[in-house]
Formats: sequence, structure tokens, C-alpha cells
Amino acid sequence: MTPLEGLRNKIFWFLDSLKGGNKRTHYDAIRIHFENPNAPENKAKREHDLQNILNHAISTVPFYNEINKTSVLQDFPVVNKNCIRDQFDDFLSSEYIDKPTTSVSTSGSTGTPFKILQDNRKKLRNTADNIFFSELAGFKVGYRLTYFRLWNAFEKKGVLERLLQNIRPIDVFDLGKDGAITKEIEILKQSKATNSWLGYASAYEEICKYLDQNNVDKILGKLHSAIAISERLNPYTKQAVRKYFDVDVVSRYSNVENGIIAQQPLGDNAYFLINEASYIVEILDINSDKAVKDGESGRIVVTDLFNYATPMIRYDTGDIGIKTTINSRSVLSRVEGRKIDVIYNTKGEIVPINLVLIVNKYHELKQSQLIQKAKGVYHLKLNCDQEFLKEKEFLNAFKVYLGEDAKITIEYVNEIPLLASGKRRVMVNEMINS
Repeated sequence: MTPLEGLRNKIFWFLDSLKGGNKRTHYDAIRIHFENPNAPENKAKREHDLQNILNHAISTVPFYNEINKTSVLQDFPVVNKNCIRDQFDDFLSSEYIDKPTTSVSTSGSTGTPFKILQDNRKKLRNTADNIFFSELAGFKVGYRLTYFRLWNAFEKKGVLERLLQNIRPIDVFDLGKDGAITKEIEILKQSKATNSWLGYASAYEEICKYLDQNNVDKILGKLHSAIAISERLNPYTKQAVRKYFDVDVVSRYSNVENGIIAQQPLGDNAYFLINEASYIVEILDINSDKAVKDGESGRIVVTDLFNYATPMIRYDTGDIGIKTTINSRSVLSRVEGRKIDVIYNTKGEIVPINLVLIVNKYHELKQSQLIQKAKGVYHLKLNCDQEFLKEKEFLNAFKVYLGEDAKITIEYVNEIPLLASGKRRVMVNEMINS
């Protein structure tokens, strides 16, 4: 850690202490639970947190008012994005109607954008989770963080915020431009900072394949840590990052509406350590709400222990996974995200990002699906309860990535069907699947 990075770290924790040390309190609680999750006092604390959120939901959230106060978690219904979106007001706690909350919009990676409210306690918990699990991967507050993301689909951080947090936001779409990856590699080579990466697994893959194709020498000792988010981290990318940068990249399983649910440990381990300090994770049958046995595949259903503004109890994430026990810890041995086909732009080049993320900005859309029919020909299926007044703007947003000469048609539908696996395809390439 450089002197300036160390100063940033100290300022961060000093400011927290001035505000009551709440981030530190949450951080310590997560650390203590992680160090010995099976200790009786840690199990008791987790059960206490669960009972508190259940009682709060029954007492203050209209959707749960009819549930008996003696009910256990399994007595609560399983909910999903559509359920919460369609009955949004019924999921809000009456205690937080007049209290400060933060509106959080999902990435739209499922094709179903929606928003929830988070109270201050939840925001603090997410910050502490982020700090703790980032440290497990080798990152500390104050290090320089290069963040690879489709920034056009998210609220951009201000210049002052980026400076204070030492963040370099890089739009993954820009990596495909001439000289972009070379520029990033040169910046890394010349940097005297403690560099860490956070971003889509596909961005790391694109960088490594570029290095392969151009016979670039290894850049050892310049990258301190790397965390992959949003997409499956394949074996090639994991090995290539280690080869070129001498760093173990780990995959993080998280979502915007909840936070960090699980993360791989450093090394060659493929499993994900579950964040049991902040969530209850169940694996339920694909076709029913019955729990499957350990080692069997099913729907990943999460109960958030800390969001009191919009309690998310038994929330179906839309993902498929397998839960088991390794070294006395609960882990996800497999996490399978949405089915996304490769899409090509009008020049025949692969679009290396999930374009459905763009729907994040259009809350009036319930679901969306992008289908490639032929070279340069695309079809968008949209599920919307009302007239979509931003259709032209929406199409232009897609043409930025597909090509200005892209031929895009829109079809309004009542529902986008699920696959037999229970998952919904958000990008489909009929050209290569035909």
C-alpha cells in the first residue's frame, strides 16, 4: 500500500468512527462469523437476525401481514422480481415510508428490470460485506480499483467520488476499440499504485485473448487482485489472468438488489463461500418450493437479513445452483446464470457484453429479450403494461452496440417464456442455433 493509499484507508475508517463506527461494527460482525460460522454464538446471532427480519416483515409489511407470528422461514412464500414489482407498495415497510431510503435498480441482466428501497442499515451492511469479501481476494480500501462494466447502463460515479474511492471506471464496450487494451496494459505497467481489478469475466477474457494474439509479455507484480462479477468465470480466463498477471482471479456471486451472496476463495477452488452472516441461502426444486437435498441442483432462493425497508424474504434470484458442505462450511459448488447466446454486430463482430443490461434505464419495461435473426437483423420482445413512449430512444441505445445500420423490430408480448430449467433466455441467436 502506497502512502497515499494508506491515507485513503485511514481517512475512510476515521470518517466512519466520526459517524458512530457503524461500518466497522458490521465489518467486525461479518469477520467474526466468517472465522467460525459453526460457533454456537455465531449460529445464535444468525438466528436472531433472521427472527428479527421475519417479525419486522409480519408487523410492518402489508404483503406479510396475514402470516402467523409464530411462523418459521419455510412458512413464508417464495417471491421473485415480478411479484415484488407488481405489488411494490405491499412490500414496503410502513416504518420506512417517511424515513430516508435509497432506491436501487437492478442491472436488468434477467431481462426484468425493477427497483427496491434499501434503508441505511442495509447500505452499511453492503459496504461492510464489500470490504470484507474484497479483502479475501486481496483488495483493501485505498487501493486503485479499475472497474470494468457496461457503465452506460448504470449511474455514473462523479469525478470527486471516483477520486476519493480511487476508482477508474472503464466501459467494457470501449475495450473493443483500437488501442484500448494496449492503453490499459501500458497504464498498468507504468503504475506505481497497488492495482486491483473488478469487472465482468468477459472483460478479463477479452484482455487475455488480446495478449495471446499479440504475444505480449507477462505483466508480473503490477496487479494485486482481481474479482470477476456478473458472468461465469471460465477456466481459460482464470488460468490466463494467472499467467499474465500472476494473480488469482476469483468469481463473485452477487446481485444489485441484495449484494454479495457468495464468493470463491483464492486458489484453484471452484466453489463459492456463502455469505451466511448476511443471508440465508436455500436451494429449492425447479418446479416446486420444496427444498432439494445437498448436492442437488435447484433454484437459488435468498433471504436478506438486513434490508428492513423492503424485506426480501425467500427471494428467487432467477439463478440455478448446487449447495453442499466443504470443510464444515456451506458453499455453492455450482452457480448457473441466465442463458445468454453470443450476439454479433452488423460487422460480424462478437458483442462481448450482455446488451439486455440497457433495460436498466427503462423501469416501465417488465421483461425484454434480444433475438438475432440474421446478420444485422434483430428482434426485440418487450413486455410492458403501458404504452412505451421511449421506443426510439431504446432502439438507438441498442444501435450504439449493434451498429447504426442494424435492422431492429419490436414485438410487444404478455410474457417471455421460461426454459425447462426454469431460466429465461435474455439474448438468443437464431442465426447460429438454426
